[in-house]
Amino acid sequence: MEEGFSEWVILEYTQIIKDIGKDNLILTSLPPSTTEKDIPKRLLELGLQWTTKECVDIDGGIDKSKVCLLDPAAETDLTPQDESKFDYFVFGGILGSHPRIDRTGLLREKYGFSGRRLGSLQMTTDTAIRTTQRIMKTVWHLRILNS
Repeated sequence: MEEGFSEWVILEYTQIIKDIGKDNLILTSLPPSTTEKDIPKRLLELGLQWTTKECVDIDGGIDKSKVCLLDPAAETDLTPQDESKFDYFVFGGILGSHPRIDRTGLLREKYGFSGRRLGSLQMTTDTAIRTTQRIMKTVWHLRILNS
């Protein structure tokens, strides 16, 4: 899967780990056949956490009501008041085609998470995480997930 991680993606995840810490990022829903040798060495050396489990199955199963799906199609913007509502943030399908093809809609339908948006512009994953961090101001208490 090394070929599945483009240089751009490796740089993004490197920056995310530097920004929020290795304990606050988990790549979930990787293909079932994924092994450690499939994960880029540079990311493993930074302590990247990863799993083939779906995001709802980590930590022994999570309360879906405590998960926020960052969703450009959500009707509500993320605000600092959301801090007490959510323990997990799912970033996935955010970067897409122009015009948008709503890849996040697959996650919305599959899990039924509450959705919040970060304004109307598409963002790279690392930018979306930094934006969320600034809005929440206490990101070190939150688990950031990527599906």
